[in-house]
Amino acid sequence: MLKTGLYSAFAMLLISIAIFVYLIYRSVKGEVPKIRRIPGLEAFNELIGRAVETGRPVYYSTGVGRLTGGDMSMTMAGLSLLGYAAKLSASNGAEFKYIAAVAAEAVPIAEDMVKTAYGERYRSDQVTFVPTQPALKSAVVGTYEREKPAANFVLGALYWETVVICEAGARAGAMQIGGTGRLYQIPFIASLCDYSLLGEELLAAGAYVSGEKAQLGSILASDIVRILVVALSILIMLGGIFGINIATWLSV
Repeated sequence: MLKTGLYSAFAMLLISIAIFVYLIYRSVKGEVPKIRRIPGLEAFNELIGRAVETGRPVYYSTGVGRLTGGDMSMTMAGLSLLGYAAKLSASNGAEFKYIAAVAAEAVPIAEDMVKTAYGERYRSDQVTFVPTQPALKSAVVGTYEREKPAANFVLGALYWETVVICEAGARAGAMQIGGTGRLYQIPFIASLCDYSLLGEELLAAGAYVSGEKAQLGSILASDIVRILVVALSILIMLGGIFGINIATWLSV
């Protein structure tokens, strides 16, 4: 038995689950929803083109997020975009390098993506692993100072390494795209990067380039659930204006 006051919340949960299951099923069966183009995603070509013109490398980092827990979705989105950036770099003849940190499990995934993009041109030094967050920051500062990358991608579950990586990129003269769903790092991304993928934009961009039908369906479902919540909030507000306490109806 549910406690008094939880029936409406349970009903909303069931409705949300039904929306997710239906839209994911429909997407997997072939009715894939369209996602609008995101400015930060469109800028990938611009940054890689600049690297080609200047003859300087492209660097990519997913921060220190792991492939488990709350970081998983953001790290996976960052890795999906890594594959996309590597393909663009390879097809345009740009030098591409990825610095992985903490999450050793991401290394074979990144290596496979970069190898697939570069084929016989792949070099083992294109993917570097450092074991800790301080090591990542030291490696980035020193490497960027020496190699002066033209493009810097920082996309994933970012923590306080964000400021160091983006500041090092800015000092090197790189154009930068940053993206994360972690609220505390969004101001640093917005202020230090030329383009940004903030919040769910990162997840949507990762799903867009991966083409994973289930992910695309879940994004549409989350948008619909969000619209329903906003509509319900507006209805409660209007009810309050006209003296109708709709909130009491929902507390049963």
